[in-house]
Amino acid sequence: MTWRRQLPAYSPLPLRAVIAGAADLVGGSSSARADVTATLADAFGASDVLLTDSGTGALTLAIRGCLAQRPGTAVALPAYSCYDLATAADGAGAPVVLYDLVPETLAPELESLRRALERGVGAVVLVHLFGVPADPKPVRAAAERIGAWLIEDAAQGAGASLRGRPLGSFGDLVVLSFGRGKGVTAGRGGALLAHGDAAASVMDRARSELLPSVRGVRELIQLKAQWLLGSPSLYVVPSALPFLQLGETRYHAPPPTRAMSAVALSALGVTLSLGEREASVRRANAARLLVRREPGLSPVLALAGAEPGYLRLPFLATPAVRSAAESPAARALGVMPGYPRALCDLEGFAARVGNLGDTFVGARMLAARLITLPTHSLLREGDLARLETWLAATA
Repeated sequence: MTWRRQLPAYSPLPLRAVIAGAADLVGGSSSARADVTATLADAFGASDVLLTDSGTGALTLAIRGCLAQRPGTAVALPAYSCYDLATAADGAGAPVVLYDLVPETLAPELESLRRALERGVGAVVLVHLFGVPADPKPVRAAAERIGAWLIEDAAQGAGASLRGRPLGSFGDLVVLSFGRGKGVTAGRGGALLAHGDAAASVMDRARSELLPSVRGVRELIQLKAQWLLGSPSLYVVPSALPFLQLGETRYHAPPPTRAMSAVALSALGVTLSLGEREASVRRANAARLLVRREPGLSPVLALAGAEPGYLRLPFLATPAVRSAAESPAARALGVMPGYPRALCDLEGFAARVGNLGDTFVGARMLAARLITLPTHSLLREGDLARLETWLAATA
């Protein structure tokens, strides 16, 4: 239907969350902050929680704090990921080395990681892309051998787990995001979590560098717009406006990092409890679409013992299928290409990278071949059937 355009990703946002945010626009509620902090600490087994205005800001603070403990070292980032990792490294003023990924699993390529760590690394960032768990065990072992911190970026990990533990419970430091497409939303916002006493000094530094929150007027406007336009029948309106850049991946310069606004905090107090149900729906929809193992499409494989959150469903596609994913018809179904460039090829960032001479074959393959499909709870039976038809026709 021309009037219905599917969202690429969706986070449950009931009207009561918007009302809660509006009610706390001025001043906010200290009990809401305490409740959200306690909920996150309990869910992820964290020893400390710091609420920020974005996941990118939380990662910026984590990188800066870790490298302050290891002067003269770099941060190791995956060569293929969300461009916000580049923004965070820029915001931290950190030198960077990159490590490659295995395209079939989105996990670190361990030989590439080993070579990266030999260049003098103080922190390693492990990212769970699209809610598909990456095993932290070998990454932690490699980091511990050189005394580096493990920063777990679970911004896309809502509702996912590995060996019975939620993503976000494995790193020395953990980054969460509550942006509009992250499975659990506050409109915007993030969190930095710590595990164990060793990370206390990093958290103390991060807390001292965090700027005060804004009043939240802009956040409330964005939250209302997200609630109002967050359905396929209405999303067609903003998606038709190119200047909004919806669904596009762009590199942004790093802004100052602030505390989470009262608006976002109160909205998050409502939406945190909705994430598990949404994740279970995403898994069910992904399981249905994964049956389509047509030639030209290879699903990204999950680890044994993993329960993916499938924020989006990733496939490796042939060039023809990848091209089809960029068509208006595919976009209307919520089909999207992955991040269009590896971080090693990202204009405005590559100069910060110390090992650009490496090949990063996996990252560049992902940039050229990855596509993702929607999995969220707004998909109706007809939407799923149309996605199945698209998969069969393009593969």
